[in-house]
Amino acid sequence: SARARVSGLRDGANTVTATAARGAMGTIELTNYPKDGPIFSGPHMTPYECRTVESGLGEPLDENCNAATRYDWFYKATDGDFKPFTPGGSTPADLTPTTTIDGRTVPYIVRVESGVINRSVYRLAVLDDPVTEAFMQDEGWNGRLGVTFGGGCGTKYNQGANTVESVLSDLYLSRGFAFINSTELVNNQHCNQVLQGETLMMLKEHFIETYGVPKWTVGTGGSGGAIQQLGITQMYPGLLDGLQPSLAYPDSSLHTADCGLIENFFRNEGASWPKAKKQAVEGYYVDTCASWERSFVPVMFAENARGCDLSDESLVYNARNNPRGVRCTVQEMRANIYGRDPATGFARKPQDNVGVQYGLKALNDGVITPGEFVLLNEKVGGYDIDGKLVAQRVAGDPIAIRNAYESGLMNSGGGGLANVPILSYRWYTDEISDIHSRERDLSVRARLEKANGRSDNHVIWIAGRTARPTANAEGEVVDLSSLALDVMTEWLDAMAADDAPLSPDKVAANKPAGAVDAFWTLEGVKTPAVMDWDMSSPVNQVYPIHLEPRLVAGAPIANDVFKCQLKPIDFSEYEVEFAPSQQRRLERVFPDGVCDWSKPGVEQVALGGAYQKWGASALD
Repeated sequence: SARARVSGLRDGANTVTATAARGAMGTIELTNYPKDGPIFSGPHMTPYECRTVESGLGEPLDENCNAATRYDWFYKATDGDFKPFTPGGSTPADLTPTTTIDGRTVPYIVRVESGVINRSVYRLAVLDDPVTEAFMQDEGWNGRLGVTFGGGCGTKYNQGANTVESVLSDLYLSRGFAFINSTELVNNQHCNQVLQGETLMMLKEHFIETYGVPKWTVGTGGSGGAIQQLGITQMYPGLLDGLQPSLAYPDSSLHTADCGLIENFFRNEGASWPKAKKQAVEGYYVDTCASWERSFVPVMFAENARGCDLSDESLVYNARNNPRGVRCTVQEMRANIYGRDPATGFARKPQDNVGVQYGLKALNDGVITPGEFVLLNEKVGGYDIDGKLVAQRVAGDPIAIRNAYESGLMNSGGGGLANVPILSYRWYTDEISDIHSRERDLSVRARLEKANGRSDNHVIWIAGRTARPTANAEGEVVDLSSLALDVMTEWLDAMAADDAPLSPDKVAANKPAGAVDAFWTLEGVKTPAVMDWDMSSPVNQVYPIHLEPRLVAGAPIANDVFKCQLKPIDFSEYEVEFAPSQQRRLERVFPDGVCDWSKPGVEQVALGGAYQKWGASALD
């Protein structure tokens, strides 16, 4: 087969004809989109503020926040820092060499390309000694591409900013990788994997057109960066060939609202409850729900001007004073996918807690009393469309729920995820009430198994940190990021050398010996271990695993249900007895029944396909 680069395409429809030496011809119709997008993510959000000045790219050139492409060079110095390098100048005395994974030793000089694609600021770094005429693979590029994804879950109406130095990853560049970041590939910017997937597609197209086709592309990033890797790969297969999600969550549909509701209960009716009871209801390590409330409950609040991050806060929604203003919520970031309520114009909201029996396991385990269980479920309440606490449970919008599943924003574990190696690693932070609790890895695995009937492409690693750091005999803290990249490189190189068609079997057949579930002891020893819920297992003895509110309420480990189907209350199913008055109260709380977790969720449909389109493109 032959490969060629086509240039000179105009925006819109193009007919490309190729002629072979023997006169045979082939014709293909191509649609060329502008680099401002959108292609499949739907209409651009508005208002939208540029951040090119803050990113060192000067004043924006147009309303799409474009800026002139620029190039900067840096070198790695003997003191370990990256320092500016001036092409044509003298060679710095403290310049160090680096040896790539291909065995080539080259001056450790990096070129960084900066520009704007799909209204986001990107940085692209690659080894390059401007003193020579060689570049890329002839000089230092190892033919492989790494993409970094940032964390959070944000609701910002702006471009986001970064610095040219932000892409200088020694881990990747020293090995010879090309390395990319982008303000759009930070989940704290817009919390929309459809938009992020479109941006990654456009960035990768630019990379291929400018630098060449990579041997393979690997993702890296934690928390919200893990969410992006998993979500984008499910919805848009082929953009990433391997995933390294650290501190992983399966997606951004994390039932965060539950923690806000429970914490509000504990501030009021449950204020006198001891910590043991509170923890039993939350499921997490004690006070983790409070961490969730501080961190991410605000992204549900429509009047959260700080979350909108606009320089002109007069544009922000206020129910009384500015009801037509922009709303600072995650559903607004996803309005093209969830749809809008024609009556209000607000983005539809999928979150739902009708029928959820908060504290069910705590009740059946005898940690809370029947009276406390009834009181909790009577008073827990919900959040309205503006993200304000209300006394009653709140039902999710069925259209938003269906679209969340169909789009892949609620990650099913299927799609492109079946055909990629996934090495998920984390440092244990449960014991400091951190939100990155380790049970999420098992939810990811449960979804993979549910969708694909297997999860042998998924590896989980865990080591200690913070309160109990994992270190070897020399006192060096275990570097999971470096170890993961080494194993992932071995895995993907083996797959690239295998001519078999891409499939789950191919992924499994090329799995290296080091790609097994494991934990590092506190003495720094890697110990293979199956990751499960056996509390007596060695890994769970060292790094105890916890639940979360929906799992305590009886939800499956996959935790992939927005809105549960209901069944009548059956008091014989509880491990405790309720007094007649308590039964009547509970029936008033759940007049239509309680969650039947044995059934799929309401509107829980399959992924609608790859590269779905959500509204008008730039050419429509």
